[in-house]
Amino acid sequence: MSERLSDEDLLGFLKTLLPVEDWSAAKLRPLPVNYTCRFWWLDATGRVYLIKEFFPGNEENPLYPTLPEQEADALSVLARYDLAPELEAFAQSPAGTPILVYGYAPRREEEIEVGEAAELIGRFAALDEPIPSHQVVPSGYHEVLKSGDDMLALIPQSRKAANLMRLRPETGAVPRREPVRSLVHRSFCLGTILATGDGARLIDWQFAGLGDPVEDIACFVSPGLAMLYGLHPLVAHVEDMFLEHYPHQETVERFLEDRTAYHWRLAAYCLLRHETLSTSNAPAARAYGRALEEEVDLLLRLRQR
Repeated sequence: MSERLSDEDLLGFLKTLLPVEDWSAAKLRPLPVNYTCRFWWLDATGRVYLIKEFFPGNEENPLYPTLPEQEADALSVLARYDLAPELEAFAQSPAGTPILVYGYAPRREEEIEVGEAAELIGRFAALDEPIPSHQVVPSGYHEVLKSGDDMLALIPQSRKAANLMRLRPETGAVPRREPVRSLVHRSFCLGTILATGDGARLIDWQFAGLGDPVEDIACFVSPGLAMLYGLHPLVAHVEDMFLEHYPHQETVERFLEDRTAYHWRLAAYCLLRHETLSTSNAPAARAYGRALEEEVDLLLRLRQR
């Protein structure tokens, strides 16, 4: 980034983009920064906006490339089905960084029930309308295992990688199937569901791609992903409740067959990030290390079933 976008500069820029009637009553509030974006809330009369400024250089991530255009494409379609908030603007900021803004009616309550989350992601998985320009991502047990192998190959000297390979699910444990391809969110968890005045909506579409809906179930029950979003992992009965409420039980059955591949692949990713970020971003490396431990513990529990 050539320069840091100040709150004052951002507010002036937003005034050229958004149809806020009374800017004197609007309040801009910065939110915590994550690994790939900065965020702000803009509270206006009768409307709330969330502003995301994307950092450059995150497009080549081996599992979660940050693709702002994909998020804009997804929002522009999914808002019509009450699956995502409305895309208000997608533009280049004065600092030369992508800025995305979505808006929604003020929320009535913060809590999202697990059954509501299952219903929401099930409606999304059943969506027929294609959404353009999305990446194709690994789909199914065998493609997902290979993507985990590819990530561990990037850290060949790692002792922990050798240990993780011992937990790799067996290639022949699941029969090969034709890959399923539909839009998947890929970081679906309670941290990516927004409570709005019009109901629950899915946010954070920058990692989305064309793959198997099983991936979104695996994400929701993943203790490692929950940790990365600052959440507590789901307890067993809540996971069971989510699977019971998911409206497409054939997808749940496929998830139960394939899930070890998805959890092992996420463990491989967390290990890669833990080791490659250790000198450049120690707090992030520690967070990925904790997420790795959670996924490894889950893999060990699944082996005992």
